[in-house]
Amino acid sequence: MDEFVLNIKTNNTSGVKQRKTVFHPCDAKKSSDVPTPQIPVKKVKLKAKRNDDRITRKNLRSKSSPSTANPLQFVYKSGEPHSSSRDGRTDEVTGGERISALMQTTVEPRIEPVFSEELWKPFCDSLGVHSFITSCLVDRFKLTRLTAIQKEAIPHLLEGKDCLIRAQTGSGKTLAYAVPLFHQLMSLEPPISRTDGTLALIILPTRELATQTFEVFQLLGKACVRIVPGCLIGGMKRKSQKVSLSKGLNILIGTPQRILDHILRSVNLSLSKLLYLVIDEADRLLEMGFEQSVRRIIDHIREVSNAVGKAQSLQTVLLSATLTPGVEKLAGLTLRQPVRCVVRETDAHSSGPSSPRVNGTCEAAGEFVMPTGLKHYILVVPWKLRLSALAAFLLLKCRYHKGGGKLIIFMATQDSVDFHYQLFKTVLVSDDEEFAIPIEVANLSLFRLHGKMEHNERESVFHSFCTSKSGILLTTDVASRGLDLAGVAWVVQYQVTGGPVDYVHRVGRTARAGGRGKALLFLDNMELGFADLLRARAGIVFEELSLADLMQTALFHVRHMKRNGLQLNSCTTVEEGVSRFFGLFLDAVCEDPVLHPLAEVAYTSFLRSYASFSGELRTFFTFKRLHLGHVARAFCLQATPRDIAARVSGRFSSKFEKSKKEKNVKINEIGDRKQSAPTDKKRAFELAFDPKPSSRNTKRAKPTDIAKRNMLAEFGL
Repeated sequence: MDEFVLNIKTNNTSGVKQRKTVFHPCDAKKSSDVPTPQIPVKKVKLKAKRNDDRITRKNLRSKSSPSTANPLQFVYKSGEPHSSSRDGRTDEVTGGERISALMQTTVEPRIEPVFSEELWKPFCDSLGVHSFITSCLVDRFKLTRLTAIQKEAIPHLLEGKDCLIRAQTGSGKTLAYAVPLFHQLMSLEPPISRTDGTLALIILPTRELATQTFEVFQLLGKACVRIVPGCLIGGMKRKSQKVSLSKGLNILIGTPQRILDHILRSVNLSLSKLLYLVIDEADRLLEMGFEQSVRRIIDHIREVSNAVGKAQSLQTVLLSATLTPGVEKLAGLTLRQPVRCVVRETDAHSSGPSSPRVNGTCEAAGEFVMPTGLKHYILVVPWKLRLSALAAFLLLKCRYHKGGGKLIIFMATQDSVDFHYQLFKTVLVSDDEEFAIPIEVANLSLFRLHGKMEHNERESVFHSFCTSKSGILLTTDVASRGLDLAGVAWVVQYQVTGGPVDYVHRVGRTARAGGRGKALLFLDNMELGFADLLRARAGIVFEELSLADLMQTALFHVRHMKRNGLQLNSCTTVEEGVSRFFGLFLDAVCEDPVLHPLAEVAYTSFLRSYASFSGELRTFFTFKRLHLGHVARAFCLQATPRDIAARVSGRFSSKFEKSKKEKNVKINEIGDRKQSAPTDKKRAFELAFDPKPSSRNTKRAKPTDIAKRNMLAEFGL
């Protein structure tokens, strides 16, 4: 069976270590009749120009031919300096030129154990947990051992203490508070029923995370059918949610805005009997701007609890993957003498009782926890080759590698997700593709997920991706927190949008619960300082992939693909193969009347996102140093950036003018004040608004009504 070897390129100045791995890109049928010609690569020196958009050998750094006849064999060259895509100069990456003294210090990554040595059944029996819950965990969840954070937190929660839980993503924090919650509710006398109202409230940042948590509680609720959980999230009809509230929900799971909406508008939601409050993913709640909503919910709970004299009986749990100052401040508002449950490296394998820190100081804000089975890779690629590199990576991992698992690709904006989804669906997922050699290829399953999608579509995509064995999910940061997506092999950060905290949470979608996973970061040469920042803050050491070797996948694809009139085996070099490979995407955008506008909108939205970097991140992601023409090539646009911006702004302004005219007509129809436009501009105000002597008895609209109509018209209502 053919194999190809990756000798990862090394860069001693950026903390990159050397690694040699063997990949199996595809399970090709063994046939002696299939020719595997050698790919010659000529050594030609080309002068790089600033505004040259051609696929050059300078960009691809290809200097030697493959060592075997397999066209998919990747041979990496180590010890080469990076080449700038802007001016053609070769400059070695030195941390002193890009980062401060803080970033030059070596930081060891904080490694936390995931699983402990405790088994669920003896552990629950020793703590007196209800036998129905233990049976449900073992029989339905198929669990054997506790995670370290579960072993640390469950005993204190069973004692009724407030807890501040901090652990890495994918460590089982949901069951850490769900098991004590169910045990306490099942132990109440007299036994509760759904008519007793809401006794537990769980607040989460996103709909997908709330839905996932609700499914866990539904499965755990099989242990006691008298306890009824419910979910309140946006995108669902309020009327159906009000009906469920009127029937009674003992455990309420939802997002802040929808919970607050029902608190203010629904008389059926009463939190006066609340016994259990959980704030999950607290750092994400604060980052998404839900601080005021959470505070209002907490104030309401305090108000109704004080009115009935049950303020001291409320147990509060706050969970976060990172303990930032904002999370500490929120903990000070909600928790009373909390126990800090933080897993240490000795906790998982210690035979004695654990000793969590009580009322201790928080870790440093720059301390992050990384899964032990996660490996980090970096791909340095100029902007004009970034789209080709991503497409080649998807083909390598998903089409020519059977059983490659799932991939998650994070992008900066919703428009970028929509554009790349349609582009890859048009070019890579095609029914008319045929290959000249007998090779087994896998079908590409594309998914997209972002906040602008309808709720039903988001829920359908989320469940489809969770249940599929393979697939590619294009998403924004809406999927970067808390979601338990099984089988994710790679997390690709195609466009950076945040700092080390965002990076840690994004890569946390893989290597969950002690598993293994890989993360790939796309960076331009001028953005390499961000890798040094991650090394200084989180102790992340990257292994660098070679762009030239990755692009041989594109060469193999165009050499053996029967499509669009391409002549088989017509490409002989990597550069020519990449040029034709990119031409497939370029032609698709130019010929498709839907893709081209999507590309322009995605391009402008990405530039706005890139220009929004502030603080220390602006040092590495500087908008003034960004080559706008090369970025346009990454979106398959051939026009100048000025022309693209003019078309997009003109398109938006025309829509605005059209909606403005419709709004004015609607207001005139509602107010029954249809008037012809005045010809004299000086008399415009007088003619339009001064009452005429003959219309004194006409009923005029009130100013409040006019303001209300303007507001409704603005939203198209």
